Amino acid sequence: MRAIPLTRWSALLTASCLAAFGLRAVAQEFDAESELAMAGELERYGGASAANIANIYQQGSLNHVQAAQFGVVNYLALSQEGRQNLLLVTQSGGKNTVITSQHGEVNIAALLQIGYENLILLEQTGYGHNANISQFGMQNSATVKQVGAFNEVSIYQNGNGLHTEVTQKGAALTTVVKQYD
Repeated sequence: MRAIPLTRWSALLTASCLAAFGLRAVAQEFDAESELAMAGELERYGGASAANIANIYQQGSLNHVQAAQFGVVNYLALSQEGRQNLLLVTQSGGKNTVITSQHGEVNIAALLQIGYENLILLEQTGYGHNANISQFGMQNSATVKQVGAFNEVSIYQNGNGLHTEVTQKGAALTTVVKQYD
């Protein structure tokens, strides 16, 4: 497979990050009483994050992880064995879990969980997959498996007890899921 030049790779990463965290629908959903306001209380009152765990393994070259965990007992596990994979994770609240594995090359995952006891299981095998998952609330779960090339999934869940499972096998498949309670 042909390597993507670093300048083009940077442009792809920037575009993906903006798309993942700059969604207008997400930004318009928040108000002062949202979970974001509750998450901000930890920082405002000098609250410390406690017992947050990250277990990261990267074997290939040019892999990148950017993770932030705020709150208590949040867990992140990761294994990127290919090359040029990107994982962006932000978790705020308590008992949130992300378990992901990116086998292959140029896979991108941008994951955001705000609330309590949310779960994301993600596996990307192949080339050029993109996963954007945002969960707000309590006890939500998203399970995604992408096999092939250039598949894209976008999941937005805002509420409590919402569950989504997506499997994509093939090339250039797109799935969008939006759930509210």
